[in-house]
Amino acid sequence: MLPFSTDWFMTWQPNIHASLFMAYFRFLKSNTQLRGLELIIKSYRMYLDQIKRGGMDTVLSLTRAWTMVRFFDASMLQMATCRECGGEFVAHAYDPTRGYVCGLCHMPARAGKTRRAAEAAASAAIATA
Repeated sequence: MLPFSTDWFMTWQPNIHASLFMAYFRFLKSNTQLRGLELIIKSYRMYLDQIKRGGMDTVLSLTRAWTMVRFFDASMLQMATCRECGGEFVAHAYDPTRGYVCGLCHMPARAGKTRRAAEAAASAAIATA
């Protein structure tokens, strides 16, 4: 994928992280006086705090977050509501969203099969042996 393509935000894990960031961004935009870069930075800090509390890896960089906001401004991306959990997730603009199911409710078969997870499982196996 191109480094600045809307498709990057559609894959499973980046979509979850992008959607979390956009939830903070939209909340702060509608409930504070923050605008522009200050709004993006505050939203990104909230995203980082949440990711660190959960012990997860940071998937979304500040540059990607800024680019995504620009994609929303250009009507290239939209939010779609999951029919199962009711959460709002990043989706391509003008894609049909009726019946949309998010990546958390319908995880791909390879979800969580990262190199880090494999290394952690190997370390755990060695520790118990």
